[in-house]
Formats: sequence, C-alpha cells, structure tokens
Amino acid sequence: MNILICSVGRRVKLVEYFKKALREEKGKVVAIDCDSTAPALYSADEHEIVPRIDHPEYISVVKHLCREYKISAILSLIDPELTLLAKHKDEFEIEGVTVIVSEEDVVETCFDKYLTHLFLLEHNLPAVPTYTDINKVMELVKINTLKFPLIIKPKKGSASIGITMIHTVQELERLKVDSEDLVVQPFIKGEEYGVDCYVDLISKEVISIFQKRKIRMRAGETDKSVSIKDQALQELIERLVRKLQPIGPIDIDCFKTEEGYVISEINPRFGGGYLHAYEAGENFVNYIINNINGNKNNTSEMDYQEGTTLIKYDSFILI
Repeated sequence: MNILICSVGRRVKLVEYFKKALREEKGKVVAIDCDSTAPALYSADEHEIVPRIDHPEYISVVKHLCREYKISAILSLIDPELTLLAKHKDEFEIEGVTVIVSEEDVVETCFDKYLTHLFLLEHNLPAVPTYTDINKVMELVKINTLKFPLIIKPKKGSASIGITMIHTVQELERLKVDSEDLVVQPFIKGEEYGVDCYVDLISKEVISIFQKRKIRMRAGETDKSVSIKDQALQELIERLVRKLQPIGPIDIDCFKTEEGYVISEINPRFGGGYLHAYEAGENFVNYIINNINGNKNNTSEMDYQEGTTLIKYDSFILI
C-alpha cells in the first residue's frame, strides 16, 4: 500500500507518522509539493515536485504519479486543493485510488467562511457572527450591536493569511471597495479550542474526537496546546458531524464564551495541531490504513490523558 500526500509543505511529523504505519504494510509515502524547498518532501520515501494546483495539467500530473507509484490512496493538507480533489474524486477511484476527502458540497461549505456560518445557523449550531455586507456592518456598528475591534478575513482564506483587525469606522469605510471576497466577524473574547476528529470512511461514523485548549498560535497553526475533556464540546462536535457528514480527518476550531462554545472554522483535513492527538494515542493514520484495507474502525473511548501539553519547536533540513 502506497499513499500520496499532496501539498505537504512543512508537515514533516505527519509524513513520518504515515511512514511508520506503512512499514508494516510494506508500503511507501510519496509526497508532492510545488515548492522544492517544502521540508516535508524530504521526509517521505519518495517525493516529486509538481505544478501549482491551479495549473491546467495539475490533475493529469497527479494521476500519472498515482500510476507510476501504484498509489492506493491520496489526501491533501491544504484547503484549496480539497475542492479540486473532490471534483475529480470519481476519476481517481475508477483507477483504484481512494481519495480521502469529503464530498464537494461539504468541502465548499467548509472552505467558504460565510457558507460555514450559514450552514451552522441553518442547523441551529452555535456560530461566530459573520457578515459580507459592509453597509450592514456599518449599521450594526452605529446602533452598537457590533463593537470594535472587528476581524476581517478572506472568505476562502487559510493559514491565517490576510486576517486583519480593525478598530475604527474609517478603517471599515476603506473596506467597501474590496469587500466582495471578505467576511467581517466580531472579535471573540474567549479561550480558543481545537478538535481533531476522525469520521470512518466506511461506516461514516465518528470514530475519534480529541479536544485541546490552544495556548499559542503561529502562522495559523497551534503551537502549544493542552489536552482537555469536556462533555459539552464532545456533544457539540458530534451534532456538527451528524449534520455536515464529512469523512476522514477533520479539524474544528471553537471559542469558549460566557454563553458556551461557538464554532469558528471547520477544516475537512488534518489540522496543524493534529500532532497532539496522535501523540496522545488518537491514531488517525492507522484508521485511514484500516479503511483503505476495507475494514471499519472501532470507536475510540476518548481514553487519552487530560492535561498533557504539546509544545512545538523548530528544526531544519539541509538540501
């Protein structure tokens, strides 16, 4: 069994987890990225430099690599590529390649922050208020329903790129010209939490939920976190997954406010903070391999240790 991981970037440890698991299967990890200096390329068993995902031949190149390396399954680690793989899922699966990505409508809902907001409201799930109409935001500010500071994000952003905080009406006015691809949210006063969740590819049931309180973020990823167990958060995530129906690894961000938890973002892929879940014993990599082998996974009993702290650090590779 060989697994292709797309857009690997800096995710060295995740590649190592897959390599370790695939040794028992006598398989390999093949990593690809458009950047020849992506560190995780050089941790894989095999690697290839490929065009950017918006290149017209990108999918053809990936299909060719799947044939060349006898790939059994493929997944991506970046949001924009999830939509692309979801669109071509059937084509890969005709060739015997399992695409570990949710259905296209699920991916689109998660990638677009305003669609995420609308989905959560539709299903009566607590959400961070999200606006696309700057004039509406101005009105709410005038009547004191919305208060500064406000957070401005790209509708389809990732890795915290393009996120800014604004503090005045003048700053808000300047956004009117460029507001089409932006969303506006209030600054949430509350602790931030992350949840790593695995939905079985075969049974479509939630197999594992790992909860952590974020201590520090860096470049959109969790840099330090503490494992927690909260029944209220557990039940909220189970409700969300039942309504959304994603598959595979899911990364969910929440804030804990005075009124309870609110869902901030949903990423239907491995999150940057997944390392904590893995090291605590929630092995999504093995779940994936079991599913590719045609086996359902048993539900985890959430028996990880509460109170463990994950701290990341920098290392390097000399090419």
